[in-house]
Amino acid sequence: MSVRALPVSPPATRVGSIPVRRWAALVVTAALPFTYALTLQIAFPLKLYELLLVLLGLIAVFDGRLRFAPGTFTVLKPMLWLWPWAAVGLAYRIMVPLGSFNGAGFTPRFGPAGDGITKLLYFAMALYAFVVLTLTAYEDSRRVARWWIAGAVLAAAYGWVLLGTSALGLPAPLLPGMDSPQMITVAGREVYRAGPFKEGNFFGMYLLCSTAVAMWLRWRWVALALSASVLITFSTANVIAMALFWTVLVLIRAGADRDPRGRVLAFVFLMGGAVFVLAVLLATGYLQQFVLDKITTDELGSKFDRIDLTAAGLRMAFEHPIMGVGLSQYTYHYRTYQLTNVFAQFRENGSIPGNVYVELASELGAVGLALALTFGRRVWRRAASGGTQTAALRAGLAGIALAMATFPSFTVLFLWGFAALVTGDALRRDVDATARVAPAA
Repeated sequence: MSVRALPVSPPATRVGSIPVRRWAALVVTAALPFTYALTLQIAFPLKLYELLLVLLGLIAVFDGRLRFAPGTFTVLKPMLWLWPWAAVGLAYRIMVPLGSFNGAGFTPRFGPAGDGITKLLYFAMALYAFVVLTLTAYEDSRRVARWWIAGAVLAAAYGWVLLGTSALGLPAPLLPGMDSPQMITVAGREVYRAGPFKEGNFFGMYLLCSTAVAMWLRWRWVALALSASVLITFSTANVIAMALFWTVLVLIRAGADRDPRGRVLAFVFLMGGAVFVLAVLLATGYLQQFVLDKITTDELGSKFDRIDLTAAGLRMAFEHPIMGVGLSQYTYHYRTYQLTNVFAQFRENGSIPGNVYVELASELGAVGLALALTFGRRVWRRAASGGTQTAALRAGLAGIALAMATFPSFTVLFLWGFAALVTGDALRRDVDATARVAPAA
């Protein structure tokens, strides 16, 4: 199989006027929020978009070549180095275990080697999805964004339905695969908070990405609806990240406005919107219960648990600064580095740092963290190359960077899909700009 960059050449496999490859990629984009709903529960939830990515791989084999947008691997190169670094580090840690290894006290999913290999496979799928979706966005980024929003609107609507039915005490219409979605107590009632996801944290991050995509499309009312929907996830980190998104967006656009009156209006809009939202959240008690109380809580079990998980990961990173303890091996070393054994006994399936930056530093070392941050910087620079036209995408990346501090994993596919949309759109702008300059030269 050859590997070639094909800016405009369509594949042989087609349905109507659109290649099957592109149809499959668009459906993958729309299906990204269904990571728990509409899944087949085996040893792990098998997702619709994972089956479609396998189909795309088979199409590539059938066509005899892997297609990608020109410039894709310039952006992706740090992560292409990170994958073998993670694989080699995992193999070494499995063959030569560290003295801090401790697999007692919890039930692992597949064991040290199995967990690490599973994470490597998810990582490889994320890389492949990035290549596929970057090409699709390069071919027509607006179409990809519209399919993204179609999935986001369905996910948000479903989240509201689950919230409403559970709040009213009615049977919730749980989709196939949803055995035990996350709930939270609000006003004495147990309500669903995660929509089609398993956890509200994932749903909130996805809605943040989706709000950025909607604003980039200039679908402002859709963006506002998706932005408001983050409130039903009851995720403090993502509510704060959404506030950062709107702040950065207004500041970018105000900074590009040479008319002082435009900057003043932007500032008034930002402050007026902030005051209105804060007033609503204060009046409903949401701000106090789900934001301020979570940040300032004196409950040992809530605050110290997170500190313990983070401190354990940082201790691993400082003791093994180059290689870390190995991909997906944090849980097998946590008990050695924990500050207290109070919390570990309640985690039947092991522990995770709950912070992507700590996860990378503790499991893949400073090298792994540096490679991941380099990739993030390259995606950011691609978004920045569009000026105010891509202000919403840049603001979205800023919000994601903040929310990553409380997010559990870097292999979640919708994050890679968002990065692919940013990258594919930028690569197309580069090619179009070159084409316009060429005749003049």
